[in-house]
Amino acid sequence: MRKWLLWLLTLAFGWVLVTHLNELEQLGATVIGAQWQWLLAAVGLQLLFFIAYTGVYQAAFTTVGVRSNLWHLLPATFASLFVNMAAPTGGAAGAALFIDEVARRGESRTRATVGVLLMLVLDFGVLALIVLADLGVLWAFHDLYSYQVIAAVILVLFVGAMAAALTLGLWHPGWLRATLDFLQIAVNRVGRWVRRPQLLDETWGARNTAEFTLAAQAMLERPLALLWTLMIATAAHGINLLSLYALFFAFRQPATFGIVLTGYAMTILFFIVSPTPNGVGIVEGLLPVIYTSLGLPLATATVISLTYRALTFWVPMLGGFFLLRRLSLFSPHERSLAEQEQPHIVAVATALMGGINILSGVLPGFMDRVRLLATYSPLEVRHGGRMTAVLAGFALILLARGLWRRKETAWWLALVLLVLSAGAHLLKGLDYEEAILAAALAITLWTQRSHFHALSDPPSFWQGLGILAAATICTVTYGTLGFYFLDRHFHIHYDFSAALRQTIIMFTQFYDPGLHPITGFGRYFAFSIYVIGAVTLAYALLMLLRPVLVRRAANPSMRRRATRIVEQYGHSSLARFALFPDKFYFFSPGGSVIAYTVKGRVAIALGDPIGPPADTAVAVADFQNYCRRNDWSPAFYQVLPESLDTYRAAGYEALCIGHEGIVALDCFNLSGGANKNLRAIKHRLQRIGYTTRVYSAPLPPTVLAELRAVSDEWLTMMHGSEQRFALGWFDDAYVANSQVMALHDPQGAIVAFANFVPEYQRNELALDLMRRRQQTEAGSMEFLFIAMLEWAQTAGYNTFNLGLSALSGVGEAANDPVLERTLYYIYGHINQFYNFRGLHEFKEKFHPEWSPRYLI
Repeated sequence: MRKWLLWLLTLAFGWVLVTHLNELEQLGATVIGAQWQWLLAAVGLQLLFFIAYTGVYQAAFTTVGVRSNLWHLLPATFASLFVNMAAPTGGAAGAALFIDEVARRGESRTRATVGVLLMLVLDFGVLALIVLADLGVLWAFHDLYSYQVIAAVILVLFVGAMAAALTLGLWHPGWLRATLDFLQIAVNRVGRWVRRPQLLDETWGARNTAEFTLAAQAMLERPLALLWTLMIATAAHGINLLSLYALFFAFRQPATFGIVLTGYAMTILFFIVSPTPNGVGIVEGLLPVIYTSLGLPLATATVISLTYRALTFWVPMLGGFFLLRRLSLFSPHERSLAEQEQPHIVAVATALMGGINILSGVLPGFMDRVRLLATYSPLEVRHGGRMTAVLAGFALILLARGLWRRKETAWWLALVLLVLSAGAHLLKGLDYEEAILAAALAITLWTQRSHFHALSDPPSFWQGLGILAAATICTVTYGTLGFYFLDRHFHIHYDFSAALRQTIIMFTQFYDPGLHPITGFGRYFAFSIYVIGAVTLAYALLMLLRPVLVRRAANPSMRRRATRIVEQYGHSSLARFALFPDKFYFFSPGGSVIAYTVKGRVAIALGDPIGPPADTAVAVADFQNYCRRNDWSPAFYQVLPESLDTYRAAGYEALCIGHEGIVALDCFNLSGGANKNLRAIKHRLQRIGYTTRVYSAPLPPTVLAELRAVSDEWLTMMHGSEQRFALGWFDDAYVANSQVMALHDPQGAIVAFANFVPEYQRNELALDLMRRRQQTEAGSMEFLFIAMLEWAQTAGYNTFNLGLSALSGVGEAANDPVLERTLYYIYGHINQFYNFRGLHEFKEKFHPEWSPRYLI
């Protein structure tokens, strides 16, 4: 759930950037003309303010007996700004971060709530005094308006309400208990609408009243701590006020204390008391008006307002998004997952940068900048910069997919193109905004280089380079010969050198290639040159970014090593299938093997890692890194339920895909009413002369040939082919070295058979191939299964594995995941085509215990 919360907050971050892009652009433009020493002083004071502001929280927690650490709370200070912006709740979401942070470190959540309440009372109380003083200043300037008085009254009432809550805990705990009991009943009524009638248990009111009262009493028992909290809150406001004062000096604006106090008070007041989250739009629009009414020039008032707003809100808010991951709300594993998703953000940003390149290249530039650039740069350089920007834009869009897949090649190419883009934007029209974006993205890409390690397929990589070179030569040749021989379709006569020059111009000066076709075919030919160039470039990039292909099967040494591990540690019905020749192997340093195959960009592992149990988690993580390195997405098929925690800890999701039927042989018999039909089938087929026989390896050639005939007829009857991977297939070498039970008709011919596979470390026999002729006696397969179970029972096995019953039991419960319930619907509606239900019902006749299997 918290992982989805982080994704939602990430989407909210993108929404904030997109919807407030104008404000952010204005903030960047305002600081250019400032005196940097005073601006740096303002920045330093703001950093000191946020530390002091966090200190108010720490002191308030100490006052109510809650232990906390300043540096643990500091990320919550910045993150609260972002959360309050992304989830407008009147500041409650941001305050909840502080409560959650100390609660996850073992402290009482109720006491922490009291601490936050105390902090807000003292902080807003000091602010209320500042606002009242400011109202006096505005009255003296004859500039006091009703909306300012109303906002101040709301703030005072808010402080009074919070102080009243603390008072209830101190002197009227009975009233507090009644309030909380009412809240508990109301919340549980809402919970019934979502089938959660006990969101708050019956003791919630009493328990929280007791803790709230104890915390409030602890506050009175520490008067010095209470005074210290008040002093820090006052100091924090003073530091924030000095930061604003420094900005007046930074923009060379003389200021009186009254003007600075008014600006500060109104900024913080409407930051808190505003119909928009954190006062967005209100503060930016209102402050310049207030400053100008006090005598400041409009331009200076706007610059100071926007810059102060940037230092106190916009920049810390954006930083708060990145500091979210430092909170205890997100576990180290979830933070690690978030870091792993950073390449996806970079990929999207790269695609957007490509779009910006294209738009910037085709739209006209600012004329004042173009005129300035024209005095230093010739026209050809400016047009070349525009062309470079557009081509780089197209390439960045194509490379974004490779960056999404963490391609190392895409990383290098994108880094080079971003650097070229930054230079091209400056050359084509002094477009420093786009150049700064490209440079910033290049720096970000460089800092994220450790995430881009996926290899491209080496033969495809060199093939891509070859295609790129060949395509360049062929396209130039195609264009040159075309212009040379088809010049009648154009108004110019081309000799060979002119045709070559015209082709090159088309790819270097597409803004005006000087080409004027006079026939329809001439226009078609000119367009075809661009099409051929674009298609070959795209194909070359595709080959450069192609995932690693597995071209060679595992060698004999790897197979011998895998066999030793499987025979020593194999304990499932899939263990034998791991040794089939269609598998590749990954060996972990801890002695485990993972058998897998690659389909497209997905590496599908067969079951769990086979090896020492203590090495399972490490083997999963190593295989995940191995797949990422090769640009594959890992998946695990038919995972055992006891391994789910390991995969979930590694960030995987589990989907139940069916249940494996396992018959306990010590309990198996044909007695009782439930087995009446099985007894009848057994007796009837015995009477008419059907028999079974177990053949041990190696099988006689005549028997193998007969089994082959049965298998071929069965495949024809099923209109299918061998499935492989998690099943065996009829391979002469495999079947000849298997233990097989065959069903013989009265004439002695084999009409059905099944072969067994070992499970090595379990005293269990598993079923693999199960095939019959098209024309067989009714009940033949039941008869064969009865014989197999009785034989395994006599041979001393504990259990008999009937194999996976696909989709059975999936999504039947109301609380199962939506996807599993969807599979249950599919299971019920495609049975007419695949007979999943019939196979499950057949196995159910033998009363197995069903064990779930999962796709990871």
